[in-house]
Amino acid sequence: MNTLGRNVGGVAQLVTRFGNEVVDVVQDIHGAIANPFHVRGTEYVPAPMVYQAIRYGFRQLGNVAALANILRDPSKDRAESLSLQSVLNGIFGQVYVEQESRYAIPMRLTPNEFSADTKVLIIFVHGLCLNDSCWNSPAVGAFTHWAEHELNAEVAFLRYNTGQHISDNGRKLAGLLAHTPLPEQVILIGHSMGGLVSRSALYHGREQASPWVDKLSHLICLGSPHQGAVLERLGNYLNNFLAISSYTRPLMRLGNLRSEGIRDLRFGYLAEKQWRARAVDAQHPAPIVPLDSEIEHLFIAGTTSAVGTQNPKGDWLVDVSSGLAQRYYPNATNLTRKLFYRMGHMLMIEEPRLYQYIQEWLIQTEAAKE
Repeated sequence: MNTLGRNVGGVAQLVTRFGNEVVDVVQDIHGAIANPFHVRGTEYVPAPMVYQAIRYGFRQLGNVAALANILRDPSKDRAESLSLQSVLNGIFGQVYVEQESRYAIPMRLTPNEFSADTKVLIIFVHGLCLNDSCWNSPAVGAFTHWAEHELNAEVAFLRYNTGQHISDNGRKLAGLLAHTPLPEQVILIGHSMGGLVSRSALYHGREQASPWVDKLSHLICLGSPHQGAVLERLGNYLNNFLAISSYTRPLMRLGNLRSEGIRDLRFGYLAEKQWRARAVDAQHPAPIVPLDSEIEHLFIAGTTSAVGTQNPKGDWLVDVSSGLAQRYYPNATNLTRKLFYRMGHMLMIEEPRLYQYIQEWLIQTEAAKE
């Protein structure tokens, strides 16, 4: 099946899944209206055959959409198809995994083989709803050129399904690196969720005493919500507010369809133990994962505020305190924090001044070891 065919098929699976969910919600609301006081013995399930027929219609609609790929232009730009696939994986990634869909993005590292003369491997890890193409910019290109000549480094890019739990992706990345021939030194650079996935991989690799962890020297997070993302907490609060009435409570089901990866961003969860056995709509964080003490960390946060602003705002998606992990690791000695003014969340990965600072930081930390 061509790329566009997978695109159409992936959307078709969502049509079927969400059609069923919407029908369930409508049926529950209808039942609440018919029996508002939930009197035992008077439960009323309105016209079940009608609702089953509607569900059947959604399944057929999904099938029709899946077949529609034969009418599409196969020459459609692959980059656009990958972008749509990445967005849908980010929002509904667990749906595709549950359905064992080919539309689910598998984790892969590009390239995955490196020259025997290479000393350092730098791995870029993208954020939610993105893919490795987000690193295609002049600023990253200039940084790559510098790293190749100054550090004898090669650069690789990770692609993964951002809708899965951060801890699942961290475990997969740890396993991938454990089975990849690596040079003597590794540096991880993650943007947004990618920074948390990188930290999760380090956590799992350390737990497993995996040899690749000993090669990791630096971990850099760009706009990562270490203390959680305000928008996800707000969305969760509003979704919970629907429980106020039996008429609106069924609508919570639709809100809870957002991906496991998005829900992990509520508190910046890195490990399965933080979310396992907790309600999906929990409003208080679990205990944090300690900062790894063996490597150098750099947490970069952005703010849309002007230089010198007191109490600067966040970068539109992540507030300053969360991006710098100010509450979580106040006394860490192997953590450098840097705030950039006039820098938004999505555009920071294209900012030359950010990579210039990373270059200087890498040189300084390497010199300090000698």
